[in-house]
Amino acid sequence: MEFIIKEGNKNDIEKIIKVCKIIYENLEHKEWYSIDLMEYDKILKKLEDNAIILKVLYKDELAGFLIAERYININCELAEEIPKDEISLSIEMDNAGVLPKYRGNHLQKSLILKAESIMQERDASIKYAYATVHPNNLASLKTLENAGYKKYKEKLMYGGKIRYIMRKELL
Repeated sequence: MEFIIKEGNKNDIEKIIKVCKIIYENLEHKEWYSIDLMEYDKILKKLEDNAIILKVLYKDELAGFLIAERYININCELAEEIPKDEISLSIEMDNAGVLPKYRGNHLQKSLILKAESIMQERDASIKYAYATVHPNNLASLKTLENAGYKKYKEKLMYGGKIRYIMRKELL
């Protein structure tokens, strides 16, 4: 299979929400994947605040996506857990998903690395990347570790769901 990763825009939001819902519906453990913020207006606001959407295409089908935020909202749960002096120097891998039939192709890792690269090209002051993952979501946890992320903290987040906060120091 040949995949193409490219930057998306607001015209992709509805397709991304649809993919996100398909992923969620097919999960055995729903607590592993948080889709609370996957609403059109919330994603559009993130784009307006310098977030990026990356999409993976297989032929003309959206196989997966990643939303990466340039600015971590100082009022969000994640900002409460990281050093204050790092917040303005950090990006967040906010939400990612790959449709079940395309898993096993290392797409999530490719999306993460591409997002880091794009964000650093746009703002050389970026030094850190953060993400959260459910401790039992071994596939996503392994993907983050293979992309260079390390366990930073374990915390109840997103309405009481256990998560590892993962951190990467960018070069």
